[in-house]
Amino acid sequence: MPYRVLVADSLPGDVLEAWQNETLEVMNRAGISAEELKQEIQNADALVVRSRTKVTADLLQAASRLKVIGRAGAGVDNIDLSAATRSGIIVMNTPGGNTIAATEHTIGLMLAALRNIPQAHLSMKEHQWDRKRFIGRELFEKTIGIIGLGKIGREVARRLSAFQVNLLGYDPFLTPELADRLGVKLVSLDELFQQADIITLHTPKMPETLNLVNKDRLAQCKDGVVIVNCARGGLVNEQDLLEALNAGKVGAAAFDVFENEPPQNWELVDHPRVIATPHLGASTREAQEKVARQILEQIAYFFETGVPKNAVNFMAVDEKLLPVLQPYFELAYRLGQAGAQIGSSNGHARLIAVSVRFYGDVTKLPVDPITSHLLMGVFRKSSGNGQPTEFINAVNAMPLARERGVEIEISRKDHPLTSHTHLIACDFHFGNEMVHLSGTVYAKGIFRLVEFDKYNVDANLNGSMIIIENEDVPGVIGKTGLILADHRINIAHVSSGRLKESGTAVNVFNVEGEITSAVLGEIQNIPQVKQVWYATTEALG
Repeated sequence: MPYRVLVADSLPGDVLEAWQNETLEVMNRAGISAEELKQEIQNADALVVRSRTKVTADLLQAASRLKVIGRAGAGVDNIDLSAATRSGIIVMNTPGGNTIAATEHTIGLMLAALRNIPQAHLSMKEHQWDRKRFIGRELFEKTIGIIGLGKIGREVARRLSAFQVNLLGYDPFLTPELADRLGVKLVSLDELFQQADIITLHTPKMPETLNLVNKDRLAQCKDGVVIVNCARGGLVNEQDLLEALNAGKVGAAAFDVFENEPPQNWELVDHPRVIATPHLGASTREAQEKVARQILEQIAYFFETGVPKNAVNFMAVDEKLLPVLQPYFELAYRLGQAGAQIGSSNGHARLIAVSVRFYGDVTKLPVDPITSHLLMGVFRKSSGNGQPTEFINAVNAMPLARERGVEIEISRKDHPLTSHTHLIACDFHFGNEMVHLSGTVYAKGIFRLVEFDKYNVDANLNGSMIIIENEDVPGVIGKTGLILADHRINIAHVSSGRLKESGTAVNVFNVEGEITSAVLGEIQNIPQVKQVWYATTEALG
């Protein structure tokens, strides 16, 4: 049965039709209202949007089947990422799909603002011939400040260099070497505002960039500065810009995006030195076809392989690494299940911290997604976690842990802890108690518990385990075996670890059969037994 993909915004119909296949059932609902969307999303496995549709927490509460949200474009500020992540929904975008379209629109607006092209065009339509009124300025030898040198910012820089301008750039993540290759001089934000004749914005919308261009920043600028925004509404404080235009501080502005779309206050758009377009940066036939194909391809690939390309709320894994990572996902998931049950079996306090250490060959792999699978195992086996197990997956397990105040420590170790060439060691802290487990992958489908607390063991991480700590004296294994036999419980494997200095031992019984509290109570009543734990682990699925 194909996965149902609900397309809420306008995308090329021929592209959508081409993706109707055995994997995807594409439902084109372009322009759907918020109320209708809330109804139809209940039966959707994937949602595709552009910038029009607002994906809110309230909407996602109705999306019981939804697994992925695809943004046909780069910006995801119309999607509540926190709510999607809490719901275990992958959010992916299509970076680069509309890069050229947005770049060319930026250059077009910049030239139009400098040369008064829209105003002159309207004058001609009114049959007026007023050359003096529309005297403009050249780009040649101007200093242009580019805020944000991601994909679009870099392409803007490459094209502007042909105009023989001086390029300044601000981007805290760009290396000086790459800036040099682009012909951009990296400066501080203050220097850029003070020195630029034209400022163009190419940053995402996030708390750090809201109102980036404001009254104080504009006061730093040269008189007559030109402001161009084809990135995101909200980067510029529109009221502050309007005041600077009226005061003559800002010579012109060119905007494709606004705080509210469409604008609720048209005063800025109506200003005679402002040119504006209705969020057309990505609106070319070529760009729309490209992002439509790209997002549907990514969604199909996700459903076929489980690998989310261009995910913005989860670490995407290179598909080539997936076969190598999959056994460690499985091992971590089983360790998390065991740790949660052992920690809660004797009435310990809630989980407050998890420390995960990677040893040997596994340190060469991405460890965050492995840790996410471990935490998924923890939450799926924790009693009273407050959520249905299907709610918890590798997308939301780590954010959910942090939301609940669980401290997470992840580290890589260069040297093997034991003779095993790859090992995952975990410490689960429950109040003042700690559960220590280590596991490894022996071979395909064979996962072993090799450390329990301070004991070295060699037990199967599969199915039911009864773990006993006892005095290191003869007869404990035999007495346990008799109790299990009386209850028709079969022993599949036994592993023992001993500590001579303390005179104690641990025995891990892999068992088959129904384990009740009465069975565990009988074992606990063996005089030499100090403590008994029970845990079940199951395959990742």
